[in-house]
Amino acid sequence: MLPASNPKSTSRALGCIFLPFLLGGLFFLAVMVRLLIAAASTYTWEAVPCHIISSDVRGNDNPYHPWFAFLRYAAPGGESERNSRLFETYTEAIRYRRRWPAGSDATCYADPSNPAGALLERKGSQLYLSLFLPVPLIFILLGAAGFYGALRKQPAPLSLPRPSHPTAGRRIGAAVLILAGGILFAVFLRGPVRRAWNARSWQARECTVVSSGLLPHQTDEGGDTYTPAILYSYFADGREHRSDTYSFMSFAGGRSAAARIAGRYKAGAAATCYVNPADPDDAVLHPGPTLIWLIGLVPLAALAGGLALWPR
Repeated sequence: MLPASNPKSTSRALGCIFLPFLLGGLFFLAVMVRLLIAAASTYTWEAVPCHIISSDVRGNDNPYHPWFAFLRYAAPGGESERNSRLFETYTEAIRYRRRWPAGSDATCYADPSNPAGALLERKGSQLYLSLFLPVPLIFILLGAAGFYGALRKQPAPLSLPRPSHPTAGRRIGAAVLILAGGILFAVFLRGPVRRAWNARSWQARECTVVSSGLLPHQTDEGGDTYTPAILYSYFADGREHRSDTYSFMSFAGGRSAAARIAGRYKAGAAATCYVNPADPDDAVLHPGPTLIWLIGLVPLAALAGGLALWPR
C-alpha cells in the first residue's frame, strides 16, 4: 500500500516555486525605485554657470561602444571635471558633443551634498525606468498570490471566469494589436520614412572612406548581431566633417550580411554621400529604402490584423 502524500508538504513545495518570483520582484523593484529617486533628486540641484574647457569625440577599444564624447568643464567652487559617455556610432557621439562646444558657457547642476561636484545634465534619461515599474510589480503579485494560495489548507481549483460578453476577448486582443501596430507604424513613418523623404533634396558630395568594419550588438540570447560600421569624411561649409550613418534604418543581422555591405566600402576609397544642407554633421551613404525596411510592414500587418479581428 502506497503511503499517503502529505498535503502540507506538497503545498510548501509548491509555495517554494512562487517564492523566487516574489523575492526577485521585490529586489528589482527596490533597485528601480532607488535609481528613480536618485535621478529625480537631480532636479532639485541648484543650476550654476560653468565653462566648457574641452570637448571632443574619441575612440576606444570597446567593441560594442567604440566611441565616446569626452568633455572637461569647470564649475564655481570646484576643479575641472570630466564627463564621458559611450556611444555605438560616431554620429551619435558628435551630436552629443556639439551640445557643449569647447570654450562655451553652459549651465551645470551642483550637488548639494558635494559642492565640488556638478553635472552637465540632469539624470532625466533614467526616469524612463518608471515605464517598466509594472514588470516587477507583476512578479510580486504573481509570487505573493501563488505563495499564499499554495499554503492554504485546501486550495480550491482555479477556474477562469467566463466573459459576460463572448466578443470581449476579441475586442481586447484587437485593441492591443491596433494600439501596438499603430504606435510602431507611426514611429516607422516619423523616423526612416520621413528622413528618406526629406533627403531627396540633400546635396550629393564626394566622400572618402576612413574605416570600414562591423559593429557587434549583444542580444538577449547571448549571441551577437552586426551592423556595418563605415566611417567616412567629407567637406561641407569649408571644413571636414565625418559620419558613419549608412542608412536611415539601422541594419542589425548576421555577420555575413553586414560584411557584404561593409565590403563595398574599402578604407581610402571614394564614395558618394548625401549631406543635410541644414546640418553639415548629418550625412548618409544610402538615403533610399533597403530590404531591411520590410520590417516596417510588420506593425502595419499588426494594425490591419487588429482591425480585421475587431468584432462587427
